[in-house]
Amino acid sequence: MSTCSDIQKLKATLFETHLVADLADTFKVLGDATRVRILDVLSRQELCVGDIAEVLGLSESAVSHQLRLLRSARLVRQRRAGQQMFYALDDHHVIRLFAQAHEHVRERNADVTTTTSRPMADAPVEPVADERTR
Repeated sequence: MSTCSDIQKLKATLFETHLVADLADTFKVLGDATRVRILDVLSRQELCVGDIAEVLGLSESAVSHQLRLLRSARLVRQRRAGQQMFYALDDHHVIRLFAQAHEHVRERNADVTTTTSRPMADAPVEPVADERTR
């Protein structure tokens, strides 16, 4: 038993086991560069498999396989129009998740760039503007 603090209240607020597993599965699906590229395209416009394949320079077979995984994770949805199937991000939650992850990576990369680049001894140091200060 911990003597430092009352952790019982904290333990009661933690995610349930099944929710943790579902979240981990979602992040596993997002952990593939091809699927992220597909989500990037679909965050901008609803498209059919052939158009996604052409935009990304992939085969339709490869895109279909990745879309099947994204659909099973409920990250994308499909809509039939005649013989054609169109795909889009599933809902506003996926759009927000994707946008926030994108913003996180951009800010992290900006922070890494500013902390790892060292000015020359004689050069004046100029402040680096990032997305938060523009």
